[in-house]
Amino acid sequence: MEIKTMNSESMGRSNRLTILNLIRKYPGISRREIVDMTGLNPSTVTNIVFDLIERKFVQEGEKGFSDKPGKRRVSLLPSKEAATAIIAKIGIENTQIGLGYLDNFFESVYEIKTSSNFDEFFDDFGEKMHTLYKKESLRSKIMSLAISVPGIVNRNTISMEIVPHLGWSKIEMGKRIKERFRDIDIPIYLENEAKLSLMAEMYFNEEIDDFKDGIYVYVSQGVGGALLINGQIFLGASFTAGEVGHMSIYADGPKCHCGNSGCWEEYISIDTIVKKYEEINGKIEGTNFKEKFEKMISKSEKDKVAQDILNEMMHYLGVGVANLVNIINPQFVMIGGMGEKIPNAYIQTLKAEVKERALESATKDLLIMTSSMDMIQSALEGCTLMAMDEFLKEAIS
Repeated sequence: MEIKTMNSESMGRSNRLTILNLIRKYPGISRREIVDMTGLNPSTVTNIVFDLIERKFVQEGEKGFSDKPGKRRVSLLPSKEAATAIIAKIGIENTQIGLGYLDNFFESVYEIKTSSNFDEFFDDFGEKMHTLYKKESLRSKIMSLAISVPGIVNRNTISMEIVPHLGWSKIEMGKRIKERFRDIDIPIYLENEAKLSLMAEMYFNEEIDDFKDGIYVYVSQGVGGALLINGQIFLGASFTAGEVGHMSIYADGPKCHCGNSGCWEEYISIDTIVKKYEEINGKIEGTNFKEKFEKMISKSEKDKVAQDILNEMMHYLGVGVANLVNIINPQFVMIGGMGEKIPNAYIQTLKAEVKERALESATKDLLIMTSSMDMIQSALEGCTLMAMDEFLKEAIS
C-alpha cells in the first residue's frame, strides 16, 4: 500500500486555511490564542497572519492588554470586503435573496413570492439575482451564488431533484442560470435547507461545540433533516441522507407529496397542524402557514383546542425522534425551522415522549433542544458559510 505524505507546500496551505478559518469562527482572536489552539510555532503563525493581512483576507482590530509583560494583544478579524456571495433561500411561500460576506455576516436584499410555476419563479428570481450580480460596487467582489432548497438536490449536477411541495423535479438550476445569464461566470452551489441550517448551528451554537453526532429536524410545511456523524454532515450516496420527513410512521396513513403514505411530515408539518386547528376552530389570522402557526402557538396559552393539537404534534414528533435516536444514537436532537418557535413547555412534552419510547441507553445523555436561529437566518447563514468555505479552498494557496 502506498503511503502518501503531505509536502511542505500543501502543509503550508493547510496551515493558512486553518488559521483563516479560526479567525472567521472566532473574530477578535489573537495570534497567541491561535498558537495555543493549533500547536503551531509562534513565528509560523505570525508569518501566516501577516501574509493573510497583506492579501486582504484579515485585518487587525483593537489592541488590548496581554497576559505577557510588555506585550499588547492584537485582535484579528476576517475582512468583510475580501469576498462576497449572492445567497438565496427558496421557501415554499417566499424566497429571500441577499449577500453573504467573508466575515460570515449576511444581509437579505429582496423577498419575492415563490410561485409553484417554476418558469414564473425563475423569471422573478433571475431578475433580482442578476441585478445584484451586475451592481457596479459588487461586480469584482462576487465570488459565487449559493442557494438553499426545500428539497433534494444533486450537488454534482447543480440540480433540484425534487421539491415536493412546489411540484418541481429534475431542474438543472446551474445550467438554467448560465443559459439565461451568459455573463455569470461564478460557481453555483445548491444545498438542502436543513443541511445548511445544521452547518450554521455547528458554526455558531456553542451548546453543540463539543458534539460529533446529532440530528437536526427541520419542521416547516414539510419536514426535512440533517445528520451529523463523527463531526461531519452526512450526505449519503446520492445526497438524500437526512430526509427524515419521509420516514413512514404509519403504513396506511395519509398520502404524502412524495408519493408515499404515512410519512412523518404528514403528522407534524406546520400546514398539517394549522389545517387541523382551522377545521375545528375556524380560520387563524395570518397570510401564510408560518404566520398562522405562530399565531396558533400564542393562542395556545388560553385556547384548549390549540393546546390539544400542539400536544398531539409533540406526540408524533416524539414517535419519529425516538425512532431516529434508536437508529443513530446521537448526542443531540435539534428541532429547527419553525420548530424554533415551539415553547419550552411543549419541548418538555416531546422529551418525555422520547424518553418513554426510545432505548434507555440511547436517551441517558441525550440533549433535545430547539435551534438558536430562525429558519431564514439559519439557511442564509448556511449559504454564506458554504460559499466562503468553497471560495477559500481555491483562494488560499
